Amino acid sequence: MFLNQNMNAKFPDKSRGISMLEVLITILIVSLGLLGMAGLITTGMKSNATAHYRSVATNQAQDISDRMRANLSGVRDGFYDALTTSIPASTDCIATECNALQVSVFDHAQWNDVNARVLPGGAGTVTGSLVDGFLIVVMWVEKEMDGAVDPQCPNDVAAGTRCFRTRFSP
Repeated sequence: MFLNQNMNAKFPDKSRGISMLEVLITILIVSLGLLGMAGLITTGMKSNATAHYRSVATNQAQDISDRMRANLSGVRDGFYDALTTSIPASTDCIATECNALQVSVFDHAQWNDVNARVLPGGAGTVTGSLVDGFLIVVMWVEKEMDGAVDPQCPNDVAAGTRCFRTRFSP
């Protein structure tokens, strides 16, 4: 009992509640840390999606270049000199035998069909010639751009579109 009376003498009534204040400050600091971690995770997820689409675009550029290498007579005849973003009607060159022109149209249709399926708003173009080389552009809509214009894209592409460009010579 003597010990209890001395403790009350050391700590007057004004100091009671300090522990509660310390706990509230600790909760505030931990909450701010958790909010920071949530922001970091969100940013990481956005970067992961962007990296995924760039990887897919790289694979799609490689796909059309491989298709062109497989149809060198079509490349020599200029059938790949101006592939647009549209998907043309084509003959099924897997089921039937096709000439170089039909294979180039089939390649164009298959390539842009896959672009549209694996990339949001995906499309691609090929321009150039056998002598000068080819420019392959794979395009997709990227939300993280917030309507900005990608300087890698051609002039007629809508804002918010990301472009992957590569040069190719068969």
